Amino acid sequence: MSDSDDDSSKASKVSDKVSDKASDSGSEKGGDDDEEMKKLLADWGSDHKDNDDKDDDDSSSDDSSGTEPREIDLEDNVLDHVVLAAADFEDALSEFLDKTGINPKIAGSIKGLGIKTARISFEGSSYIEIIAPDPKSGGPIGNLLKASGLTGLKPFHWAIRSTRTEALKEEVAKLGYTPDHISMFGAKEDGTPRKWEMLYLYGHRLGGLTPFFTNWSNSDHPCETMPIVGDLIHVRIQAPGDDPVHKLIDHSGSLGFSLTAGEQAFEVKFDSPEGEVSFGSKKMVGFRFPGFEDDCGPLVDGDEEGNGAPEFHFPSAPELLQVENNEYEDIPDSDM
Repeated sequence: MSDSDDDSSKASKVSDKVSDKASDSGSEKGGDDDEEMKKLLADWGSDHKDNDDKDDDDSSSDDSSGTEPREIDLEDNVLDHVVLAAADFEDALSEFLDKTGINPKIAGSIKGLGIKTARISFEGSSYIEIIAPDPKSGGPIGNLLKASGLTGLKPFHWAIRSTRTEALKEEVAKLGYTPDHISMFGAKEDGTPRKWEMLYLYGHRLGGLTPFFTNWSNSDHPCETMPIVGDLIHVRIQAPGDDPVHKLIDHSGSLGFSLTAGEQAFEVKFDSPEGEVSFGSKKMVGFRFPGFEDDCGPLVDGDEEGNGAPEFHFPSAPELLQVENNEYEDIPDSDM
């Protein structure tokens, strides 16, 4: 999907924030916030190839190889994808190629978030999404990754595919989460309307170890046109026994991964032409969108020995407001 004005106008977003106190879709967060989120997420959920990046991207991936669509069995209420993050996009692609022998397919840029993405499928209907800062545009996630000091590819977040994504927003609120349900609307290449949904959870301390939910609805699933790296061996999540994520998964009944009690940890392991490959982390920040900072709270720091310190740190305000190199005509209007 292009980032042109015409393409951006094809996608819209409806966000409902629900808490135990009240739904604020018509109170604290009104139309202005929804319009801002439209801009941030306009290119989410599709192959959002940015034509401006064509020359740069063609040298790094077989994106133009014309992968034939394949039929996949989209099981419901299972692992959908794992997000890996890096501080540099080209380095991330090179690392993945070196470890697996397979080039991910470049999806393009999500300019509202300030990131570039690439994807690679497992056998079946789950996949890996790689994200890194887009050097041509800034945004909340790209700025976070730039300031992270992260070295190499690390797990960032993970998603469960569920047709009950919308219904879950009320149910997870009863478990103590603050849900942000996002409905995206757009058009397929033939003009057919399409819809997909996401449900992000705030009000907890696990960051990206707590999953988000996605429903592809009538949209084509990315695995249909991705290269395949190999079989997924396992996704293992470990979280403190008293964390609500255990009740969340018990309630949803989701499959395709294992969740056990213990110190925070995440690992994805899979087969590849180069043998078994794994990516792991003890801390994952996960996606955090503007407007939900109060529901996230600060990241929990580690102890004096550094144990448990998060691998990502949000940049301070001055780092986000570097103005000396900005092209002011490219800065969008904001009510903030």
